[in-house]
Amino acid sequence: MNRLLDKLKKNKMCLIASIPENNYEFAKAAWEAGADAIKVHINVWHRASNNTFGSLEDNKEVFARIIKDSPVPVGIVAGEDAFKAEANLDEIVKMGFDFISLYGHHTPASLVARDDVNNFFAVNSTYSLDEIVAVGEGSFADILELSICQPETYGERLNAKDLVKYKYIASHVNIPTVVPTQHVILPSDVKLLAKCQVNAVMVGAISMGKEKASIVSTIKAFRKEIDNL
Repeated sequence: MNRLLDKLKKNKMCLIASIPENNYEFAKAAWEAGADAIKVHINVWHRASNNTFGSLEDNKEVFARIIKDSPVPVGIVAGEDAFKAEANLDEIVKMGFDFISLYGHHTPASLVARDDVNNFFAVNSTYSLDEIVAVGEGSFADILELSICQPETYGERLNAKDLVKYKYIASHVNIPTVVPTQHVILPSDVKLLAKCQVNAVMVGAISMGKEKASIVSTIKAFRKEIDNL
């Protein structure tokens, strides 16, 4: 607990790998290539990877292995339903996950009250700037994920308007901000995200693909750019 949060506060920028399958080899490839944290999923259809992730029970064995061997923090997207997520909270914490990632409207109130796991709070394009700034005040979350691109634009190139939004939000909140690769973010864009005061880039299927080789090459390329900041 707090391992990722500590990294986000300490480092110029962090690199999170959102792996496209709950696959030990993908997770291992990502941390060996230089990821600062790994994110897995349950109970969700993931738009970017076009993959459906099963239940916590279905994935317990692979998760236990990943958490045991990973030298970096491991977090979990706990689904798309607050009741189902809440039912799994105790087991998720018991397993040793460092953070729980959920959209705010899927986050049970009880998670906000917990202090034994980090609340990785995601906002999407339906949240107003005022709501996002309120989340970033720090009472409701530990880490803020800016998943604010319109779903119909997923896979488009990162653009200047995106950067303006990231810059505005990052400059108005008190907790670390994470930008996921909903739009195609290239390693060469890392410097621009740093100028926007973003604390981490979270690389997922849109930027790194769904094969082990592409995961390795993409994470290594992002790692190199981040280390050169």
